[in-house]
Amino acid sequence: MKNNKLFILIIVSLIIGIILGGIVHYQMPDSIDVFSKNIKLLGTIFIRLVQMIIAPLVFSTLVVGIAKMGDMKMVGRVGGKAMAWFISASLISLLLGMVLVNFFAPGKGTTIKLEDTSSASELLENSKGFSLEEFVK
Repeated sequence: MKNNKLFILIIVSLIIGIILGGIVHYQMPDSIDVFSKNIKLLGTIFIRLVQMIIAPLVFSTLVVGIAKMGDMKMVGRVGGKAMAWFISASLISLLLGMVLVNFFAPGKGTTIKLEDTSSASELLENSKGFSLEEFVK
């Protein structure tokens, strides 16, 4: 019953979000910019809170798991298998993504005007450290 309550709360929240978005879009079109900035702030806070919780949770789970195993050979075997699964799953998903993008060519033939790139410029500035653009030149 407890799992059903969480599921119901998620569905109700989704419906409330859709209704709120519709109200803002159709009833108050002049306040869309202010509303979207406030919602973006709320989303950013939520993502940062989740990131703040995930790192200690994963670390503590790994430490407790290794401590309960006791045998270092078993830890090595399990760690090796986990790394093999992670690397193989990553390679398969990357290869599948590359094949599907080259086969379906999403975005081909679209005529999207890139006049307003203000939202993308923030992303580009924040991700400069992850780019290989400087090394390619």
